[in-house]
Amino acid sequence: MNLLTNAASWLLVVAFALVLGGHVFDTLVLVPIWSSAPPQSVNEWKKSPAAARVGLFFARLLPVMLAASVFGLALALVLGLGDRLALALTGLCGISHLALIFLLFIPTNRALGFLPGAAADPSMFGQLTRKWLFWNRVRICLDTVGLIAAVLAVSSSL
Repeated sequence: MNLLTNAASWLLVVAFALVLGGHVFDTLVLVPIWSSAPPQSVNEWKKSPAAARVGLFFARLLPVMLAASVFGLALALVLGLGDRLALALTGLCGISHLALIFLLFIPTNRALGFLPGAAADPSMFGQLTRKWLFWNRVRICLDTVGLIAAVLAVSSSL
């Protein structure tokens, strides 16, 4: 079981590091472009070739993070939480991150017109952008806690 714990912990470290790195880059470099002056900045961003690529980047990583998070949490529960609290916390952070994506970011991105579907009235873009920016901070905090817990899970499984 130690081999499974090691593998799950390392997979979670890699998954969280890639997702957190992507979100930090997105937040510092790309988000200011589309969030600076909605609705004009949102509409200009949608014309950018980079707009479609952001979603593709995360679409590749997030299923891996979800699978690793569920596996890590299940492993921690089955083997006992005593020595595996960090692994369980990592799994909970990953699952919470994905819940935020499905419950908040996908509907908000759709309303902003970043995803296929009916976009909201452009007069709502300012409010939607502020909501997106707030929850993005929460998501980055979850990713940071998840990465730290994954590193702790690796160190405790050695």
